[in-house]
Amino acid sequence: MVRKLQVVVVLMCLVSHLSAGTVAIGTASARGDMRVDSYTVNGNATLFDGSVVETSLASADLRLNKGTNIRMGASSRGTLYSDRLVLQRGASELSASTPFQIEARGLRVQASAANTRGTISMGSTNNVEVAALTGGFGITNGEGLLLASVRPGHPLSFVIDAGSPPATKAVGSAIVVTGTINKSADGAYTITFNGVTYQVKGTSFDSLVGQTAKIRGKIVGTLIGGVINGDTPADSLPAVIEVGSKGILATGAAAGALGVGAGAGAAGLSTAAITGIVIGGAVAAGAGIAAGMGAFSPASR
Repeated sequence: MVRKLQVVVVLMCLVSHLSAGTVAIGTASARGDMRVDSYTVNGNATLFDGSVVETSLASADLRLNKGTNIRMGASSRGTLYSDRLVLQRGASELSASTPFQIEARGLRVQASAANTRGTISMGSTNNVEVAALTGGFGITNGEGLLLASVRPGHPLSFVIDAGSPPATKAVGSAIVVTGTINKSADGAYTITFNGVTYQVKGTSFDSLVGQTAKIRGKIVGTLIGGVINGDTPADSLPAVIEVGSKGILATGAAAGALGVGAGAGAAGLSTAAITGIVIGGAVAAGAGIAAGMGAFSPASR
């Protein structure tokens, strides 16, 4: 009788989506109960573009047709599309050989290398922890501005300031960056944090080349062929930061740990923030999340 009810629920999900003309994008399986599009399922379910998956006491494995595998941890919820998962609660482990991203609290976590595997976790407050186990992730805001690169062994925690939500447009946003100042062959100055490089202008940085500095400025665009473009910076182009005469806040040991920050919320953190997002080191986040969910083992198809 239970088996018959399970089949009926799966058929109801299938019929409701087929009536809307939606194409199946993968399958979901769980070791216990899960909910797919508000229906309780014990076992397997077909997934469609826009399916909402919720787990209870057990994790669920999502397998997309294009080879992307996602394990959603217990007590997690997310909306799945063919190219992304919008995580709304809990944690997930992503294993992707093709482009795929997970969105969490306005951040976009994009696999930036082939065969990337890693974890994305939403805490009970406003934080998002990202860890790469293999490959790597690029972290961008809603406008595509690259905030950080996450590599194996170097997890990061992103805290979204509830009182200062991420800006809807990156250009014009205030930014505080602590990183290493360098000078390129063409005379341009840059500051680098965690694999992300910004170009800086507006004041002289000659005496700071090779040193750690904490600067405050405003994003004015991207640099394309030596010309500043006022459009929102893309993750493939360097964002340009205009620094005023009082924009160099500290140098050397006084600058503190490398990072990016914006506003008072950035004070006291060990690593980064931009436009209402504070980034700090996440201690063993990936290992802890992966251990809690168990290793992902793709089933035969």
